[in-house]
Amino acid sequence: MGHSELAISRPEPSQRQRELAPQHLDYLDGWRGLAILFLLAGHFYPVAGINLGAVGVNLFFVLSGLLMAQLLFVAGTPIPTFYRRRISRILPGFVVMLGLVTAWWALSGRTVQWHQVAAAALFVNNYTAHAPGEMPFGHIWSLSVEEHSYVLLSLVALAARRTGRRPGPAVALLALVFAGCGLWYWSRFSGPGLDFGLWLHTEVQAFGVFLSAALLLVLRKRRVAPLPWLVLPVLVAAGIALHWWSVPAPLRTVGGVGLFALAVNLLRAAPPPLKAALSLRPLRQMGIWSFSIYLWQQPFYLATQHAMPAWIALALAIAAGIVSFYCIERPARAWLNAHWGGRAG
Repeated sequence: MGHSELAISRPEPSQRQRELAPQHLDYLDGWRGLAILFLLAGHFYPVAGINLGAVGVNLFFVLSGLLMAQLLFVAGTPIPTFYRRRISRILPGFVVMLGLVTAWWALSGRTVQWHQVAAAALFVNNYTAHAPGEMPFGHIWSLSVEEHSYVLLSLVALAARRTGRRPGPAVALLALVFAGCGLWYWSRFSGPGLDFGLWLHTEVQAFGVFLSAALLLVLRKRRVAPLPWLVLPVLVAAGIALHWWSVPAPLRTVGGVGLFALAVNLLRAAPPPLKAALSLRPLRQMGIWSFSIYLWQQPFYLATQHAMPAWIALALAIAAGIVSFYCIERPARAWLNAHWGGRAG
């Protein structure tokens, strides 16, 4: 009874602990590290026949689905707090990157494509870009998908809390709708326009986020027996194989991304040596830096198309991301969370 009274009178500390817990699992930082390494390999050292950049993006998507479902549906994070935390995590580095790159573009005498700047700033360039853009903001399509997914998931959470219904069926239904949209687009359209247009839309690409969230809700109360050590590597390897260019787009998305979503949700049952491998300090550190490097790699990636050696561009991309993390994002996030992001919703 004493513990219950304490929980009722002081709910916020325990809620914060539950909210922060999934973000501090070392092996999930390692998963992020793998994701950014695949993305960098796909851009700076591409392998013929397979889009490793897409592999990296989809690894990020399924991890986001798991973590956002944990926050919104399991921990019950208040919606205002959820948004404040997302803003403090994403906007400081993003706004600085957008401003500096636009200024550099103008000062170097190039034509600033203001519609591209606006589309990136408003997180809608996955709907406006039907071909790779001239300015180095094309990668923001994937961040746009994540932002739209946050909004949709928070609306599902809000509806579930107000009606008292379980969110799982709605999340799973949306995942099916997104898979259906991808199948319909593929059946109606073809050619490069599909990959650089309709296929980047949220109603297709959010499939991985929502499938992973749905799996979290299905599996979280079930006891999953410890897995043989080969299971998760095989799932991830099969998911990567399904990103081969000749694999039909719907199978690549539903099959490949689906295997990634299953793998990340089964990580808690992975054998300790596999978790330890994902928790290695260099891989975890890349995961901690991953968002910052993701933001800054695009200008340097485009520079490789204009005679800059790939190894120099890659080193500069990582260095720019690290500087952004320590000089902009981490201090801004700490200040915002302390003065704004931690308020009760």
